[in-house]
Amino acid sequence: MTETRKSLQRMMPDAFPVFFDRRIPYDSQASVMPVIVRGQDVLFAAPTASGKTEAAIAPLLQRHLSFRRSVLSTVYVAPTKALVNDLYERLVGALRARFPNAFARYTGDRHELRDPVGRFCVLVTPEALDSLQLRHPETLADVRAVVIDEIHLLHGQPRGQQLRHVIDRLRVASTSVASQRDRFQVVGMTATLDDIETVRDIWLGDGAKVVSEGSPRQITSELLDVPEDSAQDPLLSRARAIARWLDSVDVDKLLIFANARNTAHSIAAHLHRELEGTRWPVHLHFGALSASHRERVEDLMRREKCGVCIATSTLELGIDIGDIDAVALAELPASVSAFLQRIGRGNRRSDICRVLGFRSSIEEEQVFHALVDCGRRGELDDAHEYDRASVRFQQVVSLCWRAMRSDRGLTLAALAREAGTTTHAGVVRDMVDTGRLKNVGGALLPCDRLVDVADAGRIHTVIAGQSSVVVRDSKTGEAALRMANDTRSGDAVFVGGSMRRLVQDTGGDSFLSDSVNRSRRIARIRAVGRGQPLSRSVVWALARQLCQDPTTWKIFRLELKTWGGEPFNRLVAQFLTRYGSKGPYRPSTIGVHGPMPNEGITIEALHDWAMRTERDADLPLSVAKRFADPSRFYDELSSELAAEERRRSVPWSSFRRWLAQIRVIEKVNL
Repeated sequence: MTETRKSLQRMMPDAFPVFFDRRIPYDSQASVMPVIVRGQDVLFAAPTASGKTEAAIAPLLQRHLSFRRSVLSTVYVAPTKALVNDLYERLVGALRARFPNAFARYTGDRHELRDPVGRFCVLVTPEALDSLQLRHPETLADVRAVVIDEIHLLHGQPRGQQLRHVIDRLRVASTSVASQRDRFQVVGMTATLDDIETVRDIWLGDGAKVVSEGSPRQITSELLDVPEDSAQDPLLSRARAIARWLDSVDVDKLLIFANARNTAHSIAAHLHRELEGTRWPVHLHFGALSASHRERVEDLMRREKCGVCIATSTLELGIDIGDIDAVALAELPASVSAFLQRIGRGNRRSDICRVLGFRSSIEEEQVFHALVDCGRRGELDDAHEYDRASVRFQQVVSLCWRAMRSDRGLTLAALAREAGTTTHAGVVRDMVDTGRLKNVGGALLPCDRLVDVADAGRIHTVIAGQSSVVVRDSKTGEAALRMANDTRSGDAVFVGGSMRRLVQDTGGDSFLSDSVNRSRRIARIRAVGRGQPLSRSVVWALARQLCQDPTTWKIFRLELKTWGGEPFNRLVAQFLTRYGSKGPYRPSTIGVHGPMPNEGITIEALHDWAMRTERDADLPLSVAKRFADPSRFYDELSSELAAEERRRSVPWSSFRRWLAQIRVIEKVNL
């Protein structure tokens, strides 16, 4: 590390102290920087706020200069636009003096990369990189390195598979170089990932190096009492509890997380009313807001001395919104990963995370303590990555559309060369059979409907979406946010730090009008996604809290207590239904309910049933679909290929690992 530091100091003496004056000591960065300097692929795992970005960018810049590259050589991928913007400001601020044009952004909001000459790095989202490589491949022809930040948020998701396909396209399209040492490399970074070797193999290949450094930060926790009151809005009760807490402690900035947009919006509206006239302005941050509104909130939280920000997962990432004193969880996340991401946003300049929860029921209190327990132990969640034909569909359409618009025919062999893989062939055959692709003299052409989708720029995302109402600000005419389709005119919307009235004109367009009073009903925001069940790690922590051993199952006359979490228990229930003599069986978080076989159950039998069901691919689709996380183009697949994708979504390997940890099944009053 010493020589690397000296080299970097010689290259950028003004920027180097800014890069490395961090809370985490040099040792955490020392282990990864020489690996990157040598051009190796590496997966770097370290806690939040540990300087992973700097540890990757500094040696990549050194390689850029050492090889005398004069054009763009590095792509930095972040999961959200907000994180791209935050990283851009940090990196430009550190290196502007020596390298004023080194960085550019390319997202749905900012297209700053027009010429690769003189650039070092472009910061992108996965969707923007797909678009850039498809529409302007020449700008990325000399890329030699790809950095994937927050890889745990993409692993197991359709966006993650899409990004890996795009990286394959980048690799095969990159120009040849004079030196063998100037190899194409991939750097992955994460704070919270279990089974990291499997993740390395999927994302970087088994030849990549894993570097894991640092230890989890300390966690201090506190619960706010919120008695259940059927006569009062529970979110109003939480807002009032937060207001009382703020009045009793020495806190300037508080970040509050919710799982759902409607929860975040309602708490922000209530809290705005409760804190009006105090020193704490209230801000709201989620994906339905326009980019300008989100960036304004981030800027205000950075600049102002005091503030309260209510957010969804949009602020789970490493975005700098100032020194947050504490993090409150208005809704508890279902996974340890999300919990660590959220609390990691607070007290980033110290070794302690201060987290608040709510005590409205014994169940909520128990889950809160279980999450804290997992965070302190460093126990992470199971993750399942599987191949989605629907993501391959998006890639095939994209490449065929580009070829068609370039007036060249793309054969199956040519498609394989451009994609960097031959594994799209099965999806291509399915697309031809269903009419999504036309084979004209060997050239693959998208159908007219998909051509229209691609021409409109809607081909670059695999995120499953839904329609919503775009609401404009009547004062500026700009889009402010997206609402639910059934929101009523006259409802109150909290945006830009004030309550505004939602109105519709005669043409049906929606606008934010003047300020409103307290009596207005709070509007509904467009919801996305679905609620997730508690992860198995959290359920095991619940068992420990109740002085139960999660590796010991107990079988009663009408219940099998497994502590396996709802997804795994769903498989157990299916096996009992199929191979048992009784039923029906209903899965729950902690077990399976129903009449248990008199002869009992063995782990060996469950393992055999799982192997047989996976081998024969005969799990009912009604069960398999509960595990699936379909991408945007899932409905374009034939019924056969859609069924195959559903079956692939079942986490058989994780299920078997779980069974392998079970020690005994105790019979109780059977």
